[in-house]
Amino acid sequence: MAIISEVSGTSGSELPDTWISACTGVTARLPPSSSNYLDSVLDSSVRYIKSQAQPPLVAVNSERVKEYVDGLDIKKFDKYVKHVNSWSRNLPLVFDNVAQEMNLIALVDLLQFGSGYRDELHKYCDRGASDTINFGCISLHISQTPIDAEGLQSLTLGDVSQHFGIPLFGDERPMQKGNTAVMISEASELRPLAEIILGTLHDTGRRLKQAGFVSLADFIIKVCAEQATASHLVSKLVGALPSLRDAVEIDGQPVYLFKKAQLMAYDICQRFGKNDSKFAFPDIDRMTLFADNVVPAMVQHHGLITPCQEIASKIESGKELSLKESTAMRAASIVAAQEVVDYANKNVSTSFKADDVALCQATIDNYWWQEGKEPELRKIKRLVYKQTVYF
Repeated sequence: MAIISEVSGTSGSELPDTWISACTGVTARLPPSSSNYLDSVLDSSVRYIKSQAQPPLVAVNSERVKEYVDGLDIKKFDKYVKHVNSWSRNLPLVFDNVAQEMNLIALVDLLQFGSGYRDELHKYCDRGASDTINFGCISLHISQTPIDAEGLQSLTLGDVSQHFGIPLFGDERPMQKGNTAVMISEASELRPLAEIILGTLHDTGRRLKQAGFVSLADFIIKVCAEQATASHLVSKLVGALPSLRDAVEIDGQPVYLFKKAQLMAYDICQRFGKNDSKFAFPDIDRMTLFADNVVPAMVQHHGLITPCQEIASKIESGKELSLKESTAMRAASIVAAQEVVDYANKNVSTSFKADDVALCQATIDNYWWQEGKEPELRKIKRLVYKQTVYF
């Protein structure tokens, strides 16, 4: 069975315009087929950050790396990374088989976006973006709603609203001022997010079915049977699904981030790698940060990156960044993380020596992401970018 060919667009009248607009990466050039997609993320991020006009949108503070690593709490690092790595093993669910479990985990990672709606989600749903996605996917499973390729295409906007707890309508108001006989409801602030979720589900299901795959898990299993590496899986996921093609061209140069595709490969390896060699990817340490809105905030908080005044002001006031500005924050975080990893692993004199958890970009991402859940650090302002299906 052939693997899905590279996406060429997002055409389809049945797909929400909000989702089509959010798939900004479909116009970006992908890395050459012979290249390592994990290396392409780091290389393109470094190239972009170094080539910024002066003053830069976001600066990486290399001089801060030594002080930060030397002061890192190894016990907290180990604890946080292990906690994040265990989420897929601790789901309060029963599965019929491995493929069903893998399909749900992959679906959770496919839908890890909506961070730009963080304030609205807390206001109307009393939970953040990641918890909203987890809640919705668990609801789909418990209700025995089909989430194979066929089932994803059958879901409605009402289904998304019901399972994910996202309101589609806001307050009612009279159609005519002073006349309450006929009331109408405006679309809620979160309706665009529900539409982007629906578009992601529909498009993914359609592309899987057209290529002859039963489900997202079926796709992953067959890809990993070809070659058991994270880079291979990421390249196939990115090439097949617009909702995972997390890339943008800035000043004629591509910047690859591939947050969700890398996250999916990482979680598949963590959950299934110990029992099946197909998923025991040997190149996990070549992954980069799963750059979203939380991790750049932590990297900035620790003084490892400094945004320009305009970006800093937008973040502090909760204003939405542009695509270029959010890309600069995410790419700079990847570059800074690599400098942290390089220093910690190359300098034997460093006080940071992990016992059970290897220090690489993926694990420092786990650490920073969980650190961002600490009560005091939750208050730190995070970048806002809503019109995206990538984070």
